[in-house]
Amino acid sequence: MTKIAVIGTGPYGLIMLDRLVKNYTKTEKLEILAFDPAGLGGKVWNIQQTDAVLMNSVMEHVTLFTDDSLESGGKVAPGPSLYEWSKKEAPNFIKEQVKENQEDFLTQAASLGRNDCCQRRFYGLYQQWFFLNLKAHLPERITLTFRREAVKDIIIDDKITLIANEEHLIDQVILATGHAENELSKEEERLSIFAEEQGLTYQPPKNPATVSLENIKPNEDIILRGMGLSFFDYIGLLPKYWGGTFIEKDQEIQYQPSGREGKIIIGSGRGLPYHARPVNQKRAGEDAQPQLLTDERLDQFKPGEGAEFFDLLKKEAELIYYEKKLANTSIDLTAFLVAYRKEDRASVLARFKISEELRLDWDSLLDPGKDIKPKQFPVFVRKYMAKDISESEKGNLTGAIASAIDTLKELQLPVHKMIDQKAFTPKEYWEELWGKYNPDYGFLTVGPPVIRMKQLAALEKAGIAIFLAPDMTVECEGNQFVALSKKNEEVKYVANHLFEARIPTTNLHRTLNPLIRALKERGYLTYHTVKVEDKNHESGAILVSRSTHQVIDQKNQILKNLYCYGVPVEGLDWLNASSPRPKTSDRIFEMADQIVQSIYQK
Repeated sequence: MTKIAVIGTGPYGLIMLDRLVKNYTKTEKLEILAFDPAGLGGKVWNIQQTDAVLMNSVMEHVTLFTDDSLESGGKVAPGPSLYEWSKKEAPNFIKEQVKENQEDFLTQAASLGRNDCCQRRFYGLYQQWFFLNLKAHLPERITLTFRREAVKDIIIDDKITLIANEEHLIDQVILATGHAENELSKEEERLSIFAEEQGLTYQPPKNPATVSLENIKPNEDIILRGMGLSFFDYIGLLPKYWGGTFIEKDQEIQYQPSGREGKIIIGSGRGLPYHARPVNQKRAGEDAQPQLLTDERLDQFKPGEGAEFFDLLKKEAELIYYEKKLANTSIDLTAFLVAYRKEDRASVLARFKISEELRLDWDSLLDPGKDIKPKQFPVFVRKYMAKDISESEKGNLTGAIASAIDTLKELQLPVHKMIDQKAFTPKEYWEELWGKYNPDYGFLTVGPPVIRMKQLAALEKAGIAIFLAPDMTVECEGNQFVALSKKNEEVKYVANHLFEARIPTTNLHRTLNPLIRALKERGYLTYHTVKVEDKNHESGAILVSRSTHQVIDQKNQILKNLYCYGVPVEGLDWLNASSPRPKTSDRIFEMADQIVQSIYQK
């Protein structure tokens, strides 16, 4: 009998379980053990968490099932998307399996539309159902057991000894452990020590849904540093904690305070919140397709041509932008698009007499506040949010900017292929992909549902959300935290509470995950590094073989029976925290199939 263990049962772990079961063709018995101390779905999707945190993907674009678009060679096993499940299986499942918050879950199942973003815990329900459904339809030769316990250590010898509440002899282990908190950096430690000495609150990067707000007394201000998805979680959590409410009046969201609110002092390096997700108008499987970065063109790229690749990636988005923007003008759109694909941008725009106001300005998207004087920045942020909301609501099929942003978001496969075929030089990989493109991609495409941007705008209009100019810094003065912009040091805000509004980064060097630390100490795990001009840079990822995701140890030996994929290898892989989309042969499914095929070919 073969024994396989999967550690972590968030989406990546659950997909791995499904792929192990569906692709198993041998006649001998297979026993699969799944471990997660936080329960099915893991910490991020815990069904007991608050209703104040949302997914940032729409219901129809989330699935855990493969379909006939799968190109990795694994067995296709169709099933309902999150939206389809909510309308068919969810009501009975909730009535039969869920006791806490049952009415709220039933209301969500009944009311959510295909283009809505559900509560994070609702996706957790889908994940629990997915596991139970998988277990209910197992072949007789396969057993699947979930253990709500932590794996503390793994010892690799002739067999693998997995140590949890008891010891297990295992043939293969797959790590899908997800996000973990980290040891404090020097800056974080400085702030933490100051907070402890002065009786203040300092919250390092952490999943906001698991953070206690109880130290914040009525009318006390709070500093939030960072304006990505974790920041928008706090925009949902803080008003709920204070007891305020958002209402719709005169066709806009307004905030009704409870009287317990303090100020929210907001800042970051860029000084602006991530762009809101465009309102979805696409059905599953209608993702953007490359017009320039075809497989044939990608095969031609060689190391050193990274700049051209990223330029063409932007041009892909520009083509969609102009297709929408010029649709109702007198310009010969077909001729323009044909020329734009093949020729120099400037010459085509000039020849077709495209005015400046019709052109796509990347600077205005990526750094819209660059020419704004620091003292005018708070006023500018209000205009930025209003414009962003307006552009988002035009939709990803009809809005020019929304369509361009969505195109960039969906064209992930060309980037993955460039990484897989080692078409970037180390310098391009480190500086262009991770140093520039990845943060820009995040700012443009990994933002919140538009409702969260509207709520943030409402808090700003109510005088509760206060924005700093870019280049935020936090100092320790007297017995309080002081937040300011390096570009406008005259304006300072003091507070007793400082929250780092961002999720912990993937960092093998500083991780607090006990199992990962134990495996590192045993020499099984080592750092993925990128060497640029004789200097090694740690990406934070665990080093694995890219083709199989088998772990490579500190002696540079492949550990044939230990695999890792998902968040712990972010930095070696790209975009490892997203949920898979239906009808797209999503890369998450393909990576899982690669691992399963490696295991079953032995």
